[in-house]
Amino acid sequence: MTYYRLESETQTAQVALKQQQQGEIWGAPAWGSETPKVKAYVGELPDGKNGVEFTTDTPPDRGCPPGQAFWSGPRDGVEVTGNYARIRVTVTRNTQG
Repeated sequence: MTYYRLESETQTAQVALKQQQQGEIWGAPAWGSETPKVKAYVGELPDGKNGVEFTTDTPPDRGCPPGQAFWSGPRDGVEVTGNYARIRVTVTRNTQG
């Protein structure tokens, strides 16, 4: 399965390069939540959009909204460090920077 994250205030070109080099993506709690989670969209990065496209061996959480994928933990494949969840990934496309 392929996933992507769009360029944003937190998904900067510098962060995208680090994700590509380190092979992992980190995620903080969503606004109003205390649970750290990696957040992404399902599918390929849309043409003309800046972001990162990736694959991972770790399945997303159950019950995600259609078209979205979340990884929270701790659980197999999702490590929680402080206020961040992280998963191992292979970045297959980076259109940032």
